[in-house]
Parts: sequence; C-alpha cells; structure tokens
Amino acid sequence: MSQRTAQRARRLDLSEAGIVEDTSLAGDVARRLEEDILRGTIRPGQRLDERELSERYGVSRTPVREALQRLSASGLASARGRQGLQVAQFSVADLLDALSVVASLEALAASQAARRITQEQRTVIEAAHAACGAAIAEGDYDAFYDANIRFHDAIAAASHNRVLQDELRRLSVKTAPYRRAITFQPGRMPQSQPEHAAILAAILRNDAAAAAERMAHHVSLLSEGIADFLHFVRSSDHAGLFKDEA
Repeated sequence: MSQRTAQRARRLDLSEAGIVEDTSLAGDVARRLEEDILRGTIRPGQRLDERELSERYGVSRTPVREALQRLSASGLASARGRQGLQVAQFSVADLLDALSVVASLEALAASQAARRITQEQRTVIEAAHAACGAAIAEGDYDAFYDANIRFHDAIAAASHNRVLQDELRRLSVKTAPYRRAITFQPGRMPQSQPEHAAILAAILRNDAAAAAERMAHHVSLLSEGIADFLHFVRSSDHAGLFKDEA
C-alpha cells in the first residue's frame, strides 16, 4: 500500500469513527504557526511573509499560503493593506473581553476535568505543576511559561470535551502573547504557583465547583489589578502587543 493510499485509508477510518483530523501539509504549517504564536516566537502585529515562513518550515509557499488563509479565517491573522497579513492584535478593551471569555472556558474545563479526569491525566497535571515549581525555583521565566501551557492544556484535555478544547485553543493562541507578558510582570510567576495548587487540589478531590471558581479567579485579570498590568506592558518591550485604538 502506498503512503498516499495509507493516509487516505486513515482519514476514512477517522471519519467513520467520528473524529476529524487534519493531516494535510497546510494543516501542519497552521499548527506550527499557532505554536510559534503561542510561545511568543511570532508576536502580535508581526508581518506574516510567505517566503520567510516557507523557509522557516521547509515547505513550498503553497501550503504556507493555505495555512495563512486558515489563520485569517480563524481570526489569528488579519490583513493590513499593502503590508499583507499580520498576526492579529487586540485593543485593550478587546483583550479584556477575550480574557473574560477565556476565564469562563477555562473554568468550565476545570469543572469538567474534576468530574472526568483519569488517573493517567492526574499524573500529567501533577507533573506540569511540579515543572512550574521547578522553573520558579530557577527563576526561569521561559521554562515556567512552557510548563504553564502544559498545565492548562492538561486540564483542558481532562475535560474530555472536544468542542470546548477547540474553542479554548483558538482563544488561548490569540491571547497567549499577552498572557506571556504577564509572566514577566514582577511577582506574577511565584504568585501563580499557589493558585495552580488550589486548582489542582480541587480537581484531584473531584470538587467541580471549587475547581471552576479557582480557575476563573486565576485566569481573570480583572481580579489581578489590570491597571498595574497595562502599566507594565506599556513601559516594557511588550508595548507593541496592543493595537492602536480607533
């Protein structure tokens, strides 16, 4: 059986199982772009050049072009006149609205995780939490940010809610550069660890209400002093994250 035939057979098997999986090259490029945005390698407002991206990912410009169309359709990229596509930026007001939605979705994920988590998933979340603690002890902001992503992703996975995971993923990628900037705000990294511990404890004792409440509090910037955060961002090298107000 040829590789192409095998891939087609796999897609049919997945379709019959009710699972949608994008195995195309353009889909792979789109996912890699999302990961680069998620981890701050590509920043809001940055121009998305087809030639540069094809060289970065080692593919032709055709799948890159299709991947950019997908990002544009999902709101992760936006057109800016002759400059072409760029990574989408939030205004301050839109960021606050987006983060309030993320807080609600993360709270729902934590609530469902508390009811549906498997033993294996408990181990994954505990490991991510421990990695966050190790990064804090080392003062390693980048390692903490990566471990923090794993912690939240593990909770979303433990919800066993595919629709929720898809929506949360889309919004998380859009807000990630801003949440990453929060990591570098003085005192924020060590403050996150006891918040994570409270979320983890609620999930492990299957307390859905407490898990949702703790997660909503953890994610929501409204309870963390938004004025301080905005002052920090605007006075740092993260100032370019925001779109100019209309």
